[in-house]
Amino acid sequence: MVAIHGRCFNKLDWLENLQVYESLKTTWVTSALDVFESVVRQASFPCLFGMKAVKSSNIELLFVSKESDVTDFMTGLASYLKKVNAWPLKCRVGKPLIVLLENNGFDSLEQEQLYAWDLLQRLHNQDPGPWPREISADLSSEKWSFSFMGIPLFVNMNFPRHRLMKSRNLGTHIVFVINPRENFDQVAAGNSLSGQRIRARIRSRSDAYNGGVYSRTLGVFGDPGNFEIKQYQLEEPGSLSHERCPFRMNID
Repeated sequence: MVAIHGRCFNKLDWLENLQVYESLKTTWVTSALDVFESVVRQASFPCLFGMKAVKSSNIELLFVSKESDVTDFMTGLASYLKKVNAWPLKCRVGKPLIVLLENNGFDSLEQEQLYAWDLLQRLHNQDPGPWPREISADLSSEKWSFSFMGIPLFVNMNFPRHRLMKSRNLGTHIVFVINPRENFDQVAAGNSLSGQRIRARIRSRSDAYNGGVYSRTLGVFGDPGNFEIKQYQLEEPGSLSHERCPFRMNID
């Protein structure tokens, strides 16, 4: 049987494996991926880029096991970033990394979020690469961004127990959607008119999808007062509070 966990699969490669290995169809990954895709394929789903990537099978997939979560995450993310470095910038924009986590035995939204931050922390603690020179190491700076192997990233965290922030509920499992920071600068740069229009359109769709509920913490990278930490994980009643930062820097 093909090794599932800790590998970075292109969606088309995954479908080929699914045809060959009948046993894959009974694993947790198949049901988790099916539900994720059914959510993102909805015509009302806010993120137009995500919807397009799923419909065109351009997504990259990483399945993280309960038993070896940080090892699987590290190995798969490293593989994805090596691919990214080989792709032209225009190709990278439509190829986000979708990370589905097996562990979903939680009793609350706060517990899900605590686990997600702990996993991201352990990933950072074992980062084999240097911290990027252009990215601040100060969590309170608007120039801070999570980075791995020297590449700044945007990490979108999604949880099954989100009820009000429905746009951050992508199915039955915790899902990380990861893009190189450079992708956003390419399609929705904060200082460009086209970027402002794209963000406004997506956030308007998010408000509608969430029944008028919106996040006050969403902003633009680099703007004064904007903190990436508060955009990775959104708040609603019962969630982990932003008052205490759930992440700490650990670099020399």
